[in-house]
Amino acid sequence: MNTTTPTNNSAGNNWFAFLFGAVFNLMAHIDLSFIMDYILQAIAGGIICLAFKIIGDILSPLWLKQKERVRNYARSRKIANRKKKRTHEN
Repeated sequence: MNTTTPTNNSAGNNWFAFLFGAVFNLMAHIDLSFIMDYILQAIAGGIICLAFKIIGDILSPLWLKQKERVRNYARSRKIANRKKKRTHEN
């Protein structure tokens, strides 16, 4: 007695044919110059975004160092002013 189950190989590949048919059908109605223009804009935008990210990563530590220097300088000036006031009062 043969107990093998029948397989339907053509049903599994229908999605692949449908996908390519849909893609090529859409491509027939789309202007390729629009797609090329969009691709170039996306690349330019990505480069600009990457440049800002790199500049931010470089300048952010420098900005934090400068901010800390200013904070330390302001603290030292405040302490120096307090000492001056105390000496004049005595």
